[in-house]
Amino acid sequence: MQQETKLTILPNYNIAITITDNPYQFEIKHLLKMAARINKKRQFLFVSPVLGKHLAVRPQVPLLTGTLLAMLYYERLSGRETSQLMDIVETIKEQGQSPCEVGFELEEDTLFIGFAETATALGHAVFQTFQSNATYIHTTRELLSDVEPFITFEEEHSHATSHRMYSDLPEKLLQAKRIVLIDDEITTGNTTINIIETLKAKFPHIQHYTVLSILDWRSEEQVKVLQQQQEKWGISIDFISIMRGFFSCEGTALLTDEQPQMTTETAQHMELVEIDAPVAYRHYDSVAESGQKNQQPYMLATGRFMLTAEQQREQKQTLHAIAQQIAKLRTGGSALVVGTGEFMYVPMQIAAYLGDNVYFQSTTRSPIYCTVTEGYTITDKLVFESPENNGVTNYLYNIKSRPYTELFLLVERIANKEIVARAVRALQSMSDAKIYVICMHELEVEK
Repeated sequence: MQQETKLTILPNYNIAITITDNPYQFEIKHLLKMAARINKKRQFLFVSPVLGKHLAVRPQVPLLTGTLLAMLYYERLSGRETSQLMDIVETIKEQGQSPCEVGFELEEDTLFIGFAETATALGHAVFQTFQSNATYIHTTRELLSDVEPFITFEEEHSHATSHRMYSDLPEKLLQAKRIVLIDDEITTGNTTINIIETLKAKFPHIQHYTVLSILDWRSEEQVKVLQQQQEKWGISIDFISIMRGFFSCEGTALLTDEQPQMTTETAQHMELVEIDAPVAYRHYDSVAESGQKNQQPYMLATGRFMLTAEQQREQKQTLHAIAQQIAKLRTGGSALVVGTGEFMYVPMQIAAYLGDNVYFQSTTRSPIYCTVTEGYTITDKLVFESPENNGVTNYLYNIKSRPYTELFLLVERIANKEIVARAVRALQSMSDAKIYVICMHELEVEK
């Protein structure tokens, strides 16, 4: 039975949603909220309460959302039902924090690809559910110096459109017999077409793709376009989502200019914490959008350059050790762990190891309209320069949503301490929490 709902985004700006497939009886509020987006291409945004991107969540919720998608994929692949699926569904609905350890074996080499920046952690959470024959990599907006990307493709409606994929072991990627693409939502299917068009040149032997998403909004016409594309390519694409439907916008988003400016003040004091655990790195230089070169190493644990199931198990031990060090800084109150941009899974998993009353969210490139209008999703925002990709504007939303005792900003690659200090100053302007910057490398950086 179809479910029709009209949501008010702003006065005179609404979205009409029709849900056509919802097998686990999620309410719309469980999986999406609405906000206005400062983007001429698309002026609305589905704000997820289960991703840990724009809204703070218990870290177990996005991890379990990935697990649920993994279970749906495994059931479709194997034809067997999985236990614990409904327990996971109920935990997601309740925004609970009960972990659920689930592991499946895959018979064929399968490559899982997560999309930057919003679905890097979601894709990783899907991948980590599989114990064998699984490899993970996520696309990135980063530009590496003197390194050719494995593939590049475009995402038209995104705020930052270009995706790249780098790998230090492309021959391992090419062993894949199946490819699974993971995104938080499928709106038109154009991104799917763009990446598969590119992947086909690298993987001519693969005849079947699977696309996993929390939400699938493709219209009947867009579904037909993808079916025709499959016939043209001579392949099949299986779409699996938690909720499916379609939508239409009504009215116009009338946005005022009352937007916060980027923070330029430096924190008077910045509590930098270097981690003690041994960390596996990948040593690549990147060129920030400001033109500055960042020579600090990347973490292997992110999956940005590829991660096997065996490596994943090893890296989780490292993340647990980092969490044990951070836990010593907690005082028992509510804590927030903040990831930066694409760097989501590592801080999310660390947050999940920190015990009760811990929340997680990430900075984002996406400029969401902010207002205190009653019932509106985004009520406060911070604006500062990306600590890792200098020159990129980052946003962090709804910090005032709860009183935090500690706030842990986890940064993979500090390019410039001054810019990190400005981010800390922005956080101090809106929160009374004790703020720690957790650095993932030795602090030999520009002052």
